[in-house]
Amino acid sequence: MTAFDGKLSLQFVIHLANQYTVNQLVELAELAHRRGFERIWVNDNARYRSQVVVLSAIAARVPIGIGTAILVPYLHHPIEVVDSLAALSELSEGREVGFGLARGDLAQTPQHVDVHKPITLVRELAVFVRRSLAGESVSYGDFPVLCEYYHLNPAGRFKLAFTPKSPVVLYSGGNGPRSLRMGGQVMDGLISSGTFIPMLRAGRLKGMHEMIEAGARGVDPDKTLRKMVELNVSVSQDRDAAIEFPKRQVSHSILQWEALQFTPEEYARLGVERQKVLDLKDAFARGATVEEAAEMVTEKMVLDYYVAGRPEEVADQIVELAGQAQELGYDEIAFAKLGPDYEEAIEMLAENVMPRLRG
Repeated sequence: MTAFDGKLSLQFVIHLANQYTVNQLVELAELAHRRGFERIWVNDNARYRSQVVVLSAIAARVPIGIGTAILVPYLHHPIEVVDSLAALSELSEGREVGFGLARGDLAQTPQHVDVHKPITLVRELAVFVRRSLAGESVSYGDFPVLCEYYHLNPAGRFKLAFTPKSPVVLYSGGNGPRSLRMGGQVMDGLISSGTFIPMLRAGRLKGMHEMIEAGARGVDPDKTLRKMVELNVSVSQDRDAAIEFPKRQVSHSILQWEALQFTPEEYARLGVERQKVLDLKDAFARGATVEEAAEMVTEKMVLDYYVAGRPEEVADQIVELAGQAQELGYDEIAFAKLGPDYEEAIEMLAENVMPRLRG
């Protein structure tokens, strides 16, 4: 492949890397910065370390970009979202803050909150954040779904009391047709989440790009979208550990195949029995945790979502997938999830993958 000239970043997935304290995550971000990575994205889930706290700790100590990939709106009040992003912009000292936003995964989020009118709620929050960070005095009444869900006063107004110090770029993390069109209309870019590999193999990515681009052109024919891809990797000298590590994430992420109405042909292309996915869906509906559901995930399911295994068996696959991402127009690759030992994975990516991507 030709050299990749976009950003090379990492995603820390704090419900998979639950063994790391906040201070240890900061130390890993310092290692990433020393090794040449340009941004740390952090995911968002109930029960685990706060996304905003982790990002704040990193931004305060490491001169590296930060981002939410993604923030789940149902877990955060809109006023807190704006206040937090503006404060993070001060800690970032001019470095861009990526604000990835989507409804949240289909398995864990509904166990904790009522997932109410997700597309409209995400749209309204994106517009509320953009206008508020721009210094506008914003009427809550302009956002009826936010008012309903978060008990905002429709007659009240919000105006941020200080000025953000770094640009905040909004990224849409949705995968469905309506979410993609909405994201193109009201956000600055696209995050292709951890479903990149199965969507690529199922042949859906080109159509997804066309949907979000159509949404963008509908509001501005000259609008150019940023595009970040989460490229899932799980690398370790211990191959069994590299295969086991992703199972918790795959257990809930794979439910998107049903939400996106994958056809029998697409299931066949990926080599996974649909019934296994339906069994996982039923397990979460009965209240299973990700740890319990992970026991139902097979190695084949893992390899449909991840490049996983020992360093010598994954490096070529990662470079090939990065080349395909570049051909599809992505300007940032975030190596995501990483593996059971983050330090080992970061060093492997820095030694064996980054030099080849940079040419």
